[in-house]
Amino acid sequence: MYADRTNRALLTLLGVALLAAGVGGLLTGTGVFGDHLADRHLTDNQAVRYIGDNSIWFWPAVAVAGVVAALLALRWLIAVLSPRPRVGDIAIGADRAAGATVLDADALTDVVTAEITAYRGVDACRAKVYGSPTEPRLSIAVRADADADITALQQRIEDDALTHVREALDRPDLSIVLDLAVGNQASSRVL
Repeated sequence: MYADRTNRALLTLLGVALLAAGVGGLLTGTGVFGDHLADRHLTDNQAVRYIGDNSIWFWPAVAVAGVVAALLALRWLIAVLSPRPRVGDIAIGADRAAGATVLDADALTDVVTAEITAYRGVDACRAKVYGSPTEPRLSIAVRADADADITALQQRIEDDALTHVREALDRPDLSIVLDLAVGNQASSRVL
């Protein structure tokens, strides 16, 4: 589950709602909305009276809603903390009506890693395939030697290895994230 965008959106909405409630409470308490609201007790309102009158069913309903919210929060936490699922087989080719042609994701990452590791200036390389079999995404992390020409290495990776991957999968628009690192420096590019 790719929860980053959803998490940011939901947490932003929650933060804005809590900020609005806090600002509203401060403004009410300082008398901006009139002195009659500023002098009232928090529990002196119609909602509290309604809850008091219907407490037989209201508090069990609140408990059930709390349990549901806790279960949803637990599901969200598990989705965020668990790693993205790796793809087992990648579907190749646009015409799948005649039958599916698949490529093992580990075989693809082994070939990409071997090709990039053979380039001059590369100290280490790792590759992972994420997404789904029909919409794969590739992540490549390359650590270069300290004396490597990073610009030339990046250009060679883009022109050779990434082109080979896209041609092999018949996906010219394949999403690839390339992380190049030299020592402690790193730069990330989505290609």
